[in-house]
Amino acid sequence: MDTGDSHPGTGDLLSVPGIRKSGQRVSLEFSIVALKDAHGEVAGLAAIMRDVTKRFEEVRSLKAELAAAKRGER
Repeated sequence: MDTGDSHPGTGDLLSVPGIRKSGQRVSLEFSIVALKDAHGEVAGLAAIMRDVTKRFEEVRSLKAELAAAKRGER
């Protein structure tokens, strides 16, 4: 936090599973950037988080279909 350096890099898109208050599982993507003042000191953080559950499930389904099709070709 003191340096403002991020690992992974600043603005990189990260993906994680999450759980809503209701207990429903969701897939999340987020990015975080350090906000610096005029002196280059870290003054805060900004984050953008998106629920990408629908897209994640569609990709998983397509991968499963592709794997099934490949098994059928052999």
